[in-house]
Amino acid sequence: MTTIERFARRHPAGTAAMAGLALLLLPATLLPRGSHPAAAAPAAADASAPIAQEGDARMVLTAARGTSPTMCTLAAQSLGNGWGWEMGDDEDAPALARAGEDVRSALSWLGSRQATAADVAALRDGLGDPDACVRRVSARLLAREHVPGGADALLEALRSGDATRRDAAIVGLGYSGDKRSVGPLSALLRDADPEVRGGAAWALGHVESRDATPALIRLAEDREPRVRRAAARALGRIEDDTATPALAQLLARDTDASVRRAAAWALGKIE
Repeated sequence: MTTIERFARRHPAGTAAMAGLALLLLPATLLPRGSHPAAAAPAAADASAPIAQEGDARMVLTAARGTSPTMCTLAAQSLGNGWGWEMGDDEDAPALARAGEDVRSALSWLGSRQATAADVAALRDGLGDPDACVRRVSARLLAREHVPGGADALLEALRSGDATRRDAAIVGLGYSGDKRSVGPLSALLRDADPEVRGGAAWALGHVESRDATPALIRLAEDREPRVRRAAARALGRIEDDTATPALAQLLARDTDASVRRAAAWALGKIE
């Protein structure tokens, strides 16, 4: 028996009184900050809280411009997890302690999980930027859950007819996992460009919708090994057992070793 239970048995009247007091106080704790009737003045701002500023997204994109493909890949992959950014921990490291305000502001924005209309507009523009890393980082940031309208912007770019924006949108939609992208991405599995077909398969695998399984099974017979490999990996991520026969056939008969390895991995994921 816990201490609270013993008190309740020995002092039923006192327990009832405390319960009533708790019920009276509970609504006050649920009111939005600053809306309590007794709040005569606005609460002081938390100096440690990150502030989303206009143009911080554009600052991040400026930093990405000209980055090597290897470093851009590493940066884009880390943008989704925000390791330590929301805690402000990195600002105490020696290199960042000596960095300029623009660096600290950009890191603060990345950790704040806030995005203004100006940020979203900058990221939309970034999808069509001449710089490949700017396009990739824009797509990655639009895929973050707290960016309002981010997935909508990616879907719009996918249908724009601009090959540059389309390719960036494929990457972003894969990261976003938005189920609305299954139809448009599946349509790209019939594109004349094998890089587009393979990229769309990659994105569908990350969306993880079984609605894409039939189209991906057909893609597993593509003439390009790179596309068959992407289809196999996507089917493995979706983990739909209806794809097992097609994957088993790839494993047994495909002439490309990388495709066979992908099929083996996918079968392991399903079974």
